[in-house]
Amino acid sequence: MARILTVLDRALLAVAIAGLVLMLGHVTLEVVLRLLGVVSQLQTITFVSAWYMVAVVFCALPYAEKSEGHISVDLFTSMLPDHIRHAIRRISFAVIAICLGLVAWLSFEEAWDKTLRGEIWETSTGYFLVWPGRWAVALAFTLLALRNALRFLQNEKPPQKSSPTYTSSMEGI
Repeated sequence: MARILTVLDRALLAVAIAGLVLMLGHVTLEVVLRLLGVVSQLQTITFVSAWYMVAVVFCALPYAEKSEGHISVDLFTSMLPDHIRHAIRRISFAVIAICLGLVAWLSFEEAWDKTLRGEIWETSTGYFLVWPGRWAVALAFTLLALRNALRFLQNEKPPQKSSPTYTSSMEGI
């Protein structure tokens, strides 16, 4: 199960990276065309808000969760004994899995409803298909919920951390 989640995390990360690259290219092309005095019909704002930003934000979350790239502040728990910290960590995995599972369920319901309705936005140049972006949100939250449920079930121990290490990119200069 962990391997499948890792493959899916990486696949969604690739989608996020592709969305970022496409967004960069799309916005750059729009700017260049405006500088050349060309009135473009690229619908840049619509693409960015309906597809690119959804992919960049939500599709990268499962990979960040897998690699523990999220922000963690251990002000009080660092003073607790190891067995209590471990218990708190396990409880948090369970609570997070349940909450994210609910969000995933609601996201899937929304994506399914919008897909059946063929959700579109009306733009100045016509209509724009929106519903595919809804599935990225549902899939991302599902993977987040499954990752936390798996951590709870596997009784995963926290990474061993010694004292904080501070590095500077200016070292050795």
